[in-house]
Amino acid sequence: MPLLATVLLASCKDSLPQPDFTKDTPIVELPTASLAGNGGGNSMDVKAAVQATPYDYYIYVNYAAPNANPADVAVTMAVDTAVLNKFNKANGKSYPLLPAADYTLSNKITIPAGERKVKYPIKFNTNLMDPKVTYALPLKIVDASGVTVSGNFGTLNLLVNAK
Repeated sequence: MPLLATVLLASCKDSLPQPDFTKDTPIVELPTASLAGNGGGNSMDVKAAVQATPYDYYIYVNYAAPNANPADVAVTMAVDTAVLNKFNKANGKSYPLLPAADYTLSNKITIPAGERKVKYPIKFNTNLMDPKVTYALPLKIVDASGVTVSGNFGTLNLLVNAK
């Protein structure tokens, strides 16, 4: 019986070729989200502790390619209400936009040459948030130094709740 299993498994090896990722076009993405699958975009829950000082939070910006990036990739991020509107409509929700005073973030980050990902820092001013409300911070990669921005993972709605 073990010999038969070995023969069967060996014969299947050639019928299921592995994909060749070496020819894939590099993309920049926000890989921490899982795809919703309903066309509304991605989201991620953020439970932020209420505190007097800003709450530090990080998401990753990823350079997805067969090889590490040969040069620095400057990534421009934006808060985009259209991303939130699309998400709310597709999911039958009405998450309010997180007020600008409740967070601090940079609109630029660089993925250094030879690196595949970088932490993108966000500071939440949780002492200003109503803990009974879940807010949304809709992020969008708007430019990546000419590198393609992912169609599936180029946006992310952070659903923020101060606890």
